[in-house]
Parts: sequence; structure tokens; C-alpha cells
Amino acid sequence: MAVTQLLKLVVSRSTLHARRRYSKLQLSPALSERLRVFESLREQRGRNGSSEVGESPLSIRLTNGQTVTGTAGVTTPLYVAQSLRVKGALVSRVNGELWELGRPLEADCELQLLGFNTAEGRQAAWRTGACVLGGVLEGVFGAEVCREGASELGLFCDHVSSSSSLLLSDVEAKCKEAAALKLPLFRLDLNTAELQELFQDSKLRLQLVEEQLNGSTVTVYRCGDSLAVCNGPLLPHTGFLKVFKMLQLSSITLSNQRESAGVTRLLGVAFPGEKDREEWEREQEELRRRDHRRIGTDQELFFFNDVSPGSCFFLPKGAHIYNTLTDFIKSEYRRRGFTEVVTPTLYSTALWERSGHWEHYSENMFTVTSEGAQTFALKPMNCPAHCLMFEHRVRSWRELPLRWADFGALHRNELSGALGGLTRVRRFCQDDAHIFCTPEQLEQEIVACLDFVRSVYQVFGFSFYCLLSTRPTPCLGEPEQWDHAEQQLEKSLQQFGERWELNPGDGAFYGPKIDIQIKDAIGRQHQCATIQLDFQLPIRFNLQYVGRDGELHRPVMIHRAVLGSLERMIAILAENFGGKWPLWLSPAQIMVVPVGGNSESYGRQVVEQFHEAGFMVNFNDDRGATLNKKIRSAQLAQYNYIFVVGDKERESGAVNVRSRGGKQLGSRQTEEVLRSLIHLRDTRSNQDGL
Repeated sequence: MAVTQLLKLVVSRSTLHARRRYSKLQLSPALSERLRVFESLREQRGRNGSSEVGESPLSIRLTNGQTVTGTAGVTTPLYVAQSLRVKGALVSRVNGELWELGRPLEADCELQLLGFNTAEGRQAAWRTGACVLGGVLEGVFGAEVCREGASELGLFCDHVSSSSSLLLSDVEAKCKEAAALKLPLFRLDLNTAELQELFQDSKLRLQLVEEQLNGSTVTVYRCGDSLAVCNGPLLPHTGFLKVFKMLQLSSITLSNQRESAGVTRLLGVAFPGEKDREEWEREQEELRRRDHRRIGTDQELFFFNDVSPGSCFFLPKGAHIYNTLTDFIKSEYRRRGFTEVVTPTLYSTALWERSGHWEHYSENMFTVTSEGAQTFALKPMNCPAHCLMFEHRVRSWRELPLRWADFGALHRNELSGALGGLTRVRRFCQDDAHIFCTPEQLEQEIVACLDFVRSVYQVFGFSFYCLLSTRPTPCLGEPEQWDHAEQQLEKSLQQFGERWELNPGDGAFYGPKIDIQIKDAIGRQHQCATIQLDFQLPIRFNLQYVGRDGELHRPVMIHRAVLGSLERMIAILAENFGGKWPLWLSPAQIMVVPVGGNSESYGRQVVEQFHEAGFMVNFNDDRGATLNKKIRSAQLAQYNYIFVVGDKERESGAVNVRSRGGKQLGSRQTEEVLRSLIHLRDTRSNQDGL
């Protein structure tokens, strides 16, 4: 106990010292009242809190196999990192759970220390940086901060400011000064009533906090003299951040408003050191080089126009990629027992009211009023229509499972500020499918869906893992129903054999789900595929089938997508491949370059031969360009292969082959090359050779 008391005394003194230095600024009455309420709640938690963990010995196993000893309730991951001289640790995992470095360990455990080079470490740094930025905006620049947080792009603060002359360099300097004070961060989990008391002076803050509410509580941190609503874990103190860089200021529109309410988002990044900033800047340059919007323009794949905001115009080359992906999935459908259906785009609101979407999703739907004042809406998803098809006639157990796929166009009324290239659009298509099966068939169907995902992602070269997202609060359905469904999904994942993790509380309100996280060529993670169970739609539509026993039974419904949105997947693939599309997907597969006046007619014969075989092939007949310029032009246009044909090739029925990367593959018989390329294309190989 003496060790614990000494540790608390040291922390409290350093905290008081940091707070004194930070409090030279005059606080507004509103901020002072917030801090008073926060500290009052902290004191209540301290008095009513559970007893401290006994100071018993514990064993700590590190990822390198080393084992160290510590004391429960005293030893922290930070102490372990410092004693072992591990540099750069920002956050940790204890038995797989994210754990703040300053939080004492409670029992024997496996400890993983994570630095800025991990997604978890970077997010912890940026969440902490957002707390620092929020305090600076409020305390120094007099802004009203209404939301702070972090995303994969960096840290951000949404605020309302009376000043229009905020200089990013000034903000950076003040953030650096504040962080250097090594301000500790104190955490409280507050319920709705406590939040309303804490932020009673800010309706905007309360509105946004309610949107963040996932469960019965929200996490609030104190950083110096400011409070931030922010999910943890955070860093032990602000001194871990040495470098701040503000990126941009922009007006934003809140989710329940159609125009800006004067809220501005300040986006930035923060780093433990200059080397981390330099590495981040190199990453940003690589991201700019791979940006799908730039690739789409350079390769003439697609464009957007204000006449239809958020809706993509696919040019012929882009349409080739789009259709090739669709054909790929359709070929898998035929192998895996899916059948395609075609459903309307426009429906009466009666359908959406029946499905429950009108109540929860109507603000994201495009509506049309026809004669007679009847309101219709463009479909944002296919599932209600598929339920209508199921109930169209009496179904038998012999028909199940029914696997219906639908490539129908979907429309969602995304806010204009949220639109961004192909990753967030208003009009899109999904490789959407719904499976209706008996409860006994569920586990087998889930495993089959997971195998479908694996086989597709292997073609793209993506590594992936699965997240089992369980019951959220609130949710619909009986607890026993959720428990049984989650157990079945867990069994399916264990049978599947790939890596998976539990994601508690992140299921859909209508059922648990499996989300698949992929990793691309530059290490970024994306969530595309999803497999979701739905308890509610079969009940709302009273879906039934006649069982073996002659009685009526309720089917199980599975929502399933592999690529997800085709538009978003094209963006991910463009950036994953850096615009260097594999042959089977490429919109620019072959360029034929003639050399000499007598070779042009032979070159056109080669073009026709490969065109008839289904290849995207072009002919360069620019007589004013040199051979080297023609080859270089084809390489820059990302043609997979360049066929140079001259008199020698014409006489021998051959082509001289070069790859996109400049590798000379030599003179080959045309028929031999055709067979090789057909094999590469039809096996969906990602290799460049022959």
C-alpha cells in the first residue's frame, strides 16, 4: 500500500504543477463551471469506486517471449517500457485489449507495446492531439469547441469562432507550447444526465454528443483546463507529442442540417518527433501519387459533374473495369448457387415504412412526389424488395436456401461535404445478395460466404481478417436470439480458420455481423465485405416457409456483400495497384507499335487478332513519333504489354514483346503470345511476365 500511496503523491504533485502553468489564462465562467462539475464527478467516482486491486505479484509476458514481474495495481505498461528501455511506446494491448500506458496492470497478462508506426499508436497520438488542440482553441483563441476526435486522416476539432483570421502557424505554435507542459489526462465515463449537466451551456456540444452515444455512457477526458468527448485510449500525458502540423480549415455541415451553421473543422496531425513527421510526409506523397481521382483523370476512367453531384460518369476504360469486376462476381455466383434478380429503383414510402427504414433512414433517401401527392423514394438498399419477392408466393423448405443477387443502382442522399471521389458517392451499385435459409443451414451458409470472400480477395492480393461485431445497445430482438446467433457466427469463424477478432457492441441493431478488414499494398485498412444476420425484416414482412413437418416457419435472412460498393472498390484497387492494373482488369492491355512502312498492315492484323480474343488493344499509327517515344508513351499510359512489329516480325508471324515496366521479353510467335495472355487473363493472374 505504501508504494501505491507514494505513486499517487508523485502523480498528484506533477499534475498540480502542470495545471498551475496551464492556468495562467483567464478561464471563461462557462469553462470554469464545466471544470467544477467534472472535478465534482471525479470526486464522487473516487468515493464510490471499487476497492483497489491488491498489490500481489504478477507475471508479464512480452511479444518477444521475455517475461518480467510486476505488482498488480501498481505496475503500468509505461513502467515496463521504461525499465526495459523500449523507445517509442504510445499505447499497449493487454491480453488483446487496448490499454493506456499509464493504467496499472491488474493480473498476469500478455503485454504488447505499440508505437506510432502502428494504427493503434497513431490513433492514440492523434486523439490526444485533438484534446490539446481543443484546449488551445478554447483557451487561447476563444472558440467554442463542439467536437474533437481522430480519423485515419489525422486529428480534428469542430468549432465555432468569432475570429476569421486564424493562422494555422499560430495554432501549431500554441499546441506545441501546451503539449510541452506534459498535461495529464483524466478520464470519466458519464451517462446522459451527467453529460447534460457538464455541457449545459452548449446545445451544439450536447447535440453532437448524443450522436456519439453508443451505449449508456460517453467518455470525457480533462486535458489541462479543457474537456474533450473522446474515445480512448490516450497517451499518459501531452508531453509525448513534440510536433504539430495544422492542415486545413473548412466549413462543415452537421448531419441534421442542410447548410452550414457556422461550424468550422480544423484538421491537423501530431507526432512524437520530427522523424515521425518526415515519414508521414513521405506517406502523404505516396498517397497523392496513388490517389484514385488523379489516376481516374490521367487514364480517362471517370469524372464527376455538378449536374449530378456524387454520381460518377464512367468513360469507356472505366466502364471496362466496372464490367470486368461485375463479370468476375457473376462467374462466382454461378459456381456458388446464387441467382440474379432485377428489382425496381423507385418505391412507395409504404414499403420503407413497412421495413422500418423510413423511420430511421428517410433523411438519407431521395424522394419524388407524383400525381395524387403520393411520395416515392429511390432505393438506398435492396433488402426490402427481396423480402417482397420471398413473400410473393408460398415457399417450401425444399427451395431453401434461396440466394438472390442484385446489381441494381442504389441512391443515398449523402451530404455534399461528405462526397469524395469514388469513396463516397450518392449513386452506386453493390454486389449485393440476400440469403434466405433455415436455422439449420445458417452455419454452413456463413462459412460459404466467408470462403467466397477469401477466394475473391486472394485474386486481388489482399490480406484480411474478420471482426465479429456483437449486440449493440439498443438493439431489437430477444437476448436469447442474439446469444444463439453470435454463437453460430463464432462457430463459423472457427471453422473458417482465418484470423478473427471480437468487436463487442458494434453489430447492427437488427443482428450481429462479420465485417472483413482488408489491407492494401501500402498498409491501409478498408472494410468492404460484410455478412450480417437480420432478425427483424423476416418478422416485419412476416416471411414464412412450409417446413418438412408441414408447419409454417420463419426463415433466417443474411445480408451479404463481397466487393461492397463497386465504385469504392474501384477506388481501392486503383490506389492499391497505383494505376498499374493487372492484365485481367486493365483497360489498356496491349499497344501495337509498327516500325517501318511495310509493317503497318501486319500490325493492324495483330490488333484485330487480339481484339477478337477479347483484349483491350490499340494501335499507334503516329508517323511523326520515334519508336522510343511511342514505347514511352504506351508505358506512361500503363499498357500492360507493348508489341513492336517490323518486317522481321511480319515475315515470321511474331511480335516483339515489352512489358509495362520496360522488361524486353523478346520476339515470340503471335499465337504463342495470344495463348499466354489468354491464360493470364482467364486465371486472373497479377503477374507481368509471359
